[in-house]
Order: sequence, then C-alpha cells, then structure tokens
Amino acid sequence: MALETAQDLENFFDTETHGSTATVTINGTGSSISVIINKEYFAIAGESVDVDGTQPVVTCRSSDVTGIDTDDTITIDSVTYNIVNIQPDGTGITVLILQD
Repeated sequence: MALETAQDLENFFDTETHGSTATVTINGTGSSISVIINKEYFAIAGESVDVDGTQPVVTCRSSDVTGIDTDDTITIDSVTYNIVNIQPDGTGITVLILQD
C-alpha cells in the first residue's frame, strides 16, 4: 500500500529540484521518466585488503517501470546502464541496481 499520493511522488522526483531525467527501455520500448541516481558505496572484506567501490543505483516510481526486467536498460546523462536487480518496496517506489 502506497503511503504517498501520486502528487507526492511526482514532487519527490521533480527534475528541477533533485531528480534527473532518464530513458528506460522496457521490452524494447523507451520512455522518459524521472529518477534519482546515486552512486552507492560498498566494501568487500578481503583476506588482507578490503575492496571499496561504488555502484550506480536509481530510485524511481514503481508505476514508471511496470514490467521491467533485468534484460532492460536505463540511460541517464548519455550513459546506458544494464539493470541487474529490481527492488520494489511496496509503497510505490522501486530501486534499480545498475551496471555500466
């Protein structure tokens, strides 16, 4: 059940404040959506040295990515990313884990 209204979500992803415009391609059909992109930090513990890095992650409205699959792509700022994981939260928001 969504906690926010459709207008709340639209405001959250507003590209004039902190959202970005992206083109998501689902089953070969592209459409423009608003997203928030982050480079999430991660660390993998090694035997003697840890490996640090970042991974691009997109937060978007679930209604904008209905039917999305890990075979689909998203393009942001002329960079096309493969979608490697899809994490809907059940409140109208979906997080896409990306690989460039």
